[in-house]
Amino acid sequence: MSGWQRSAGYVRRARARGSSPARLYSVVGLVLALAAGSWGYRAWTVRTVHVSIEGGPPITFETTARSIGDALLAAGIEVFEGDEVDPPLGTALRKGERISIARARSAFVNVDGERIRVALPSGTVRDALAAAGVKMGPLDRVEPVRDTPLEDGIEIKVIRVVQEEVEETETIPFTTLRWADPHLNKGETRIIREGREGLLVRRVLLTYENNELAARRVLSNEVAREAVAQIIGVGTREAVNVLQTATGAYRYTEVIELEATAYYPGPESTGIWADGYTYTGLKAGKGVVAVDPTVIELGTRLYIPDYGEAIAADIGGAIKGYRIDLGFDTYEEAIKFGRKKIKAYILED
Repeated sequence: MSGWQRSAGYVRRARARGSSPARLYSVVGLVLALAAGSWGYRAWTVRTVHVSIEGGPPITFETTARSIGDALLAAGIEVFEGDEVDPPLGTALRKGERISIARARSAFVNVDGERIRVALPSGTVRDALAAAGVKMGPLDRVEPVRDTPLEDGIEIKVIRVVQEEVEETETIPFTTLRWADPHLNKGETRIIREGREGLLVRRVLLTYENNELAARRVLSNEVAREAVAQIIGVGTREAVNVLQTATGAYRYTEVIELEATAYYPGPESTGIWADGYTYTGLKAGKGVVAVDPTVIELGTRLYIPDYGEAIAADIGGAIKGYRIDLGFDTYEEAIKFGRKKIKAYILED
């Protein structure tokens, strides 16, 4: 029972015993004065408080405040958002109260294009995510990892991870084979079989991080259509052309420009070698010519304008390179021919 209640009871008892009004008023006044003094004493009681910030040495002061919050405010000790105060700010202050304050650490959570600040006195990255209201998907990840202790000013990055499986197609180039074709002249080609590209179907797992492609992994490759090789025929037959002359048509494969001289198989032209036979054993004369075998093979049939058909059957010490020595039946014919540039047509075998 409070002092005021005890005093009021006393007044009621005095009134019941029939005390005089004057004496009653004196007693009431005394009681009221005592009650007021008692209340004032309690309201302005000085209490000693000890405050420890971040586990540091305690700050001791005296205060008439009635709550933890008022005591800290009166002492000029600021409490910031996220600070942890024990006992809580609204707790009634007791004599010798010991108060501990854990300062909040600012953490910045970067997620979905936003930068969210949260303040926590302690904890890990996981706690900061919870304070920021971040919901993590099954593939999402965070940097630094969730068990990392919080430090003031820490930057936390939430990486949204999405995967999708796609199908890609790719053409398979065809190869080209070259086939000897005896029905074509040398230098000629034709497509024997058209090539066709193949088709490859690939299944790929794409990983996106914050809407950007971060990785791709090939799951499978399957050839949906095989490529078909192209075959090109390459001519192996000697090219044959037709030369029309007054004496008939000649089929030839090549034309060579030569410097020509003439000889007569008698001693007037061949000296001591005038036995009438060539290097290959053929009888020398009109239509038998000497060549350089490295340019025209021996045994090659030729047609030479203004001379006629000939066969390369002889060689000569002076017949080197693109030179030819034409045989005649008489010395006069050889002298008359002299030396000149000619075209020799290599006839078809």
